[in-house]
Amino acid sequence: MQIRKAPKTDAVYSLLKQRIESGMYSGGALPVEPLLAAELQVARRTLRSALSRLALENLIVRVKGEGTFVNRAAGRRKILVVVRNAEDITLPDRYILPGIQQQASEMNIAVETCTCLSLSAGPAEDTVRRIRESDCCGIISLESNFTGDEPLITVLKETGLPVLLPHAYPRDAENTPFAVMGTDYRQVIRDGLQYLVNLGHRRISYLAYREHRIGRDGYFQLLDELGLTGCRDLYVQSASYNRREAVMESIDALFSQPKEKAPTAVLCFSDFFAICLYEYLNARHLRIPEDAAVLSIGGMIGCDFLSPPLSALSFNCTEIGRLAVRTLLEMKMKNELSRPFTVTPHYLSERESTRKAAKKESA
Repeated sequence: MQIRKAPKTDAVYSLLKQRIESGMYSGGALPVEPLLAAELQVARRTLRSALSRLALENLIVRVKGEGTFVNRAAGRRKILVVVRNAEDITLPDRYILPGIQQQASEMNIAVETCTCLSLSAGPAEDTVRRIRESDCCGIISLESNFTGDEPLITVLKETGLPVLLPHAYPRDAENTPFAVMGTDYRQVIRDGLQYLVNLGHRRISYLAYREHRIGRDGYFQLLDELGLTGCRDLYVQSASYNRREAVMESIDALFSQPKEKAPTAVLCFSDFFAICLYEYLNARHLRIPEDAAVLSIGGMIGCDFLSPPLSALSFNCTEIGRLAVRTLLEMKMKNELSRPFTVTPHYLSERESTRKAAKKESA
């Protein structure tokens, strides 16, 4: 699924925005849609899409039965972004936030950030009052894995503002009253396995983090679907998602066995796991991808700067951030406080950590 608007819509949007900001429609009203579409030589569907984007930015007001008007009272709006308390490079916050800031800047929206800790430091009613007084039009929270009992849920709900979790899980949609976007991890892992199978690999390992995402049983079900039942013994869990020593122990359990039983390809839970795997393989003079192909889930680090460059199933965190802003403003415009769980796209970025294996198999 493509997130980006069609080029023609972008061009119409940019032209109309320029006209509005230059004062061309000084009378306040834009031409009626049939005339404006004819003038711009575009379909009315394309025009409506561009007008919707202008409405999201608060530049125009569309009044049913009356027409489309320049919003003379438009001021700079503001959104609140709640980030996690930990400064952890393995968390998506630092990669999603730039996308939020970029999209907000383009839409003339101010971004105010705070941590979960700051929202729960005092009485909930005081925090709710401060958020209301800040005149924010919506909240994006980068927290996830809610159980339903967290004080943060109560605080955000009581503000009466639309709240969006842009990188969370289906269970977050069940445990909170908020709109939730997230990755379909079962499909991501399936796509990764299928890609490696297509390269000719039959000894594929999944370097996992505990029972996170789809769990052991869910992963084994995927192996059965793909005819990889012989790979069950190559499923290895790390006790930590961000502690190097724990990840290295899991990797060593994989590669300390006889060569004929070792994996020819490894699907990594995260980029951090992939970096640890690179370090381990290099220290033992094992070549990537000749001895072991490496595929990561995330694509948030500088994959192109590793040696060899790392193939990844990417979330495109920047685009998730941009989409989050647009979705939040759509919710505000439609007076929605929640939405059903929305799956965000992922895609494969093939690089040398797996690509050479493809050439080798086809030779």
